[in-house]
Amino acid sequence: MNLFYTPHIKNGEGYLEKEESHHATRVLRMSSGDSLLVTDGKGTIYQATLTAASKSETRFSIEDVYKSEDNPSGHLHIAIAPTKSNDRFEFFLEKATEIGISEITPIICDHSERKVYKTDRGQKIVSAAAKQSLACWWPILHEPITLKEFLTKDPEGKKFIAHCEKDDMPNILKELPSFSKVLMLIGPEGDFSPREIEKAREAGFKECSLGPKRLRTETAGLAVALAYGIK
Repeated sequence: MNLFYTPHIKNGEGYLEKEESHHATRVLRMSSGDSLLVTDGKGTIYQATLTAASKSETRFSIEDVYKSEDNPSGHLHIAIAPTKSNDRFEFFLEKATEIGISEITPIICDHSERKVYKTDRGQKIVSAAAKQSLACWWPILHEPITLKEFLTKDPEGKKFIAHCEKDDMPNILKELPSFSKVLMLIGPEGDFSPREIEKAREAGFKECSLGPKRLRTETAGLAVALAYGIK
């Protein structure tokens, strides 16, 4: 059965927004009385029944709880530079969503080959992956931001910057599961600049390695997600 996303669920009923509504009524040819699964991406998937299915309105009533999960005990936020190839970056978005990441922020760095990323396109990748895996909790995909501006924020939890400028940094992968909240910075194909590494260190980020091999940007992101694990 297809899973639909909507933030509009209240008092046992709700409605689908335009794109989801179009998929239900025009692509799948669903009509009033048909069953569907819906989620608000915040812990629960509901069994529902369409009560109105037209071009102008698609509403449903909640019948039962299909699947429910408590809020994950862990929180992984990866701030990562979009790759020159959209396909590679969106592969990361898809797989990280399936694994169970909490937040993703595209960061624009000194060596970034891609300076612009359209999050509406990325959100479609995230949504499709979350639906396919029947995820109760959906990750937040933030708007792109420069690393300089991102470093002015002061998030809770352990903060790390992974780079290849030094050979004597600790491999952080085995330690990640022990932290309840993690924010990891991952740079572009040309890595972070020395200036950026220094600024991150001044902002409280600990320098770290992801192992002896030099990883592609998207591979580094997935290595972190897999090491942290599904909470």
